[in-house]
Amino acid sequence: MEQGKEDDDWAERYRPSTLSDMEGNGDKIRRVRIWLEGWESGKTPKKRGLLLSGPPGVGKTTLAHAIAKEKGWSIVELNASEQRNAAAIRSSATRGSQYVSLENFSRGSESTGKTVILLDEVDHLSGGFSQVSEERIHTTMGSEEGPVLKGDSGGKAELLNLLDKTENPVIMTCNDPMKLWGRGNWRRNRDRVNRVAENIIFERVGATDLRRIALRVLDSEGVGIDPEALDALIRRNPGDLRALVKDLQSLSVTANGHVDIASVSELSGSVLRDSQINVFESLKRAYNSDSGLLASEAILNSDKDPDEILAWFSWNNQSVISSRGLEEISGAMCNSDSYLAAKFTNRAFRSWYWGSSLPTQAIAAVADTKNDGGVFISFPEFLRRGGETWRNIDLIERLAGSMGTSKSSFREDLWPALLAIHDKSLGA
Repeated sequence: MEQGKEDDDWAERYRPSTLSDMEGNGDKIRRVRIWLEGWESGKTPKKRGLLLSGPPGVGKTTLAHAIAKEKGWSIVELNASEQRNAAAIRSSATRGSQYVSLENFSRGSESTGKTVILLDEVDHLSGGFSQVSEERIHTTMGSEEGPVLKGDSGGKAELLNLLDKTENPVIMTCNDPMKLWGRGNWRRNRDRVNRVAENIIFERVGATDLRRIALRVLDSEGVGIDPEALDALIRRNPGDLRALVKDLQSLSVTANGHVDIASVSELSGSVLRDSQINVFESLKRAYNSDSGLLASEAILNSDKDPDEILAWFSWNNQSVISSRGLEEISGAMCNSDSYLAAKFTNRAFRSWYWGSSLPTQAIAAVADTKNDGGVFISFPEFLRRGGETWRNIDLIERLAGSMGTSKSSFREDLWPALLAIHDKSLGA
């Protein structure tokens, strides 16, 4: 673990530099080591890529950098949320085959011939898996007057091409694999990726690992902490290592060498937790909460925005809440939909807030009318609509262009409405 005092950001200062330094997800890291053995043996593994999925702050990107540093390999990073069309991904692959960092060159590591190609946040790639022509890719890569390919055009298809042909290890990270698969033909898309990349799902770090890391960091900084303060700090953390280290740095500013429970309580009231909880876990917490406050906290920390949260509530309410309860909250659900629609006519962001708060409060109010047994959360099937083969992606691209909006925005906001208008089963 890096402990150079020159780093102002503790999250960077204590970022693990080897796989052995990483905490939590031990079984997942062992699978990564097995995958690496294939590359080190000189034989290209059957699956040339890794897809590391899981919530923010659990060490996915850190793991990729730790691999490169531990093995003495170079690394080329492509942030998929910024550069993501076919030409950009192919350029990254080309650099990966030619690139050796100055640091590794000085150590003679170019002899290993390996460069880790890191594609971060691949779940931000929009569009389908349709290919674009080689001519358009080459023209874009050599264009001096601006790119021919725009946005994410051909990005996912080129990603599959890279994973099929690369001679260097490819590591991809994402928070939500379903966004990468897409809503249409998602099972087929998932299988296409899984044929060329091993999907390893990282989980949030447990309390034991969080405690060990906290004590190690504080000891290195010469800061003490009361046991009850440490317990409170761990309880408020959902398993986000990066957030934990940032909290420790914030506490150290006013700790004067020692952290007490009062400092942690003050931090809890003043710092908005930036980590996110998987939507399945968020809804479980909301449905099982004893108060509107606890339900709201669960949803505020969700990895979905209010539009999506309302859709998830609408779908799962049917199986979680009794018929009488559904009648009681129907008005709140309708009002929430109206509030969320206000964003298309004005900038009343307060309405956006109430769009997710109303159903949360309503659900907490009918907690006594829920069905017996555990809460099972399922993915809303209607969110996958629009992916049948006859719904051509080119149509979405043309309509989005004619309306002056992005394909992603059109697909999320306008396409479902057009489908509903032409769906006779929904009525006039």
